[in-house]
Amino acid sequence: MKNKYLGVILVGLMMVFNISGSHAKNVKANDIRITVPHNVITDIIKAALPLNLEKGPYLKGALWIHAIDHLKIGSDKVAFDMNIRGKDIKFETQLGNQALLMDIGNINAAFSCNASLRYDASKRLLYITPHILQKQDQNKANKIEANLLQLLSLANGVEYPIEIQKLQPLITQISGDQFNIYMDITNIHTKNDKVFISLRPKVKKVKPTLPSGKKSE
Repeated sequence: MKNKYLGVILVGLMMVFNISGSHAKNVKANDIRITVPHNVITDIIKAALPLNLEKGPYLKGALWIHAIDHLKIGSDKVAFDMNIRGKDIKFETQLGNQALLMDIGNINAAFSCNASLRYDASKRLLYITPHILQKQDQNKANKIEANLLQLLSLANGVEYPIEIQKLQPLITQISGDQFNIYMDITNIHTKNDKVFISLRPKVKKVKPTLPSGKKSE
């Protein structure tokens, strides 16, 4: 389950910043501290769905996350319910010299997911450790849901790295001079239904382009 659906959700948070001066973790004096509130996060999730899942070498067919609900954000962890749907799902593998084929068919199943988070600024990697459970329901899970849960649970307890892309620099003009402002993400931290992001700005003056054949003074 080396899919990036959690990463997509968290990386999408970079698109809508609400600057805040408090509640950031391990923030240095020259860092910009940012808070992304719960309602913004849920709006991003809704915009990102449905989200196709990477199925690995053994699963065939279309598999996607249809809905994510009841999102809770704790101290470097998240929890949510998700509805996973699939069409013409098949499980194919090799057992010794014999091919094993399981025709699962169409899927409409509900699961719960808890995940812990940690950010490595030096590598720009957000590490996610998921734990997927069957959602508690009055109705008993059918065989298809049980088979899918068994496959998804292979990811439980495994730490998956998600690369955080560099942010595009901000460009500003001051007295005719152009400056590029680069932002390095130094920390990503969650707590109290909010995501806190620390950014370290670096300002670089852009040298003007001289006309062809003209030397700089």
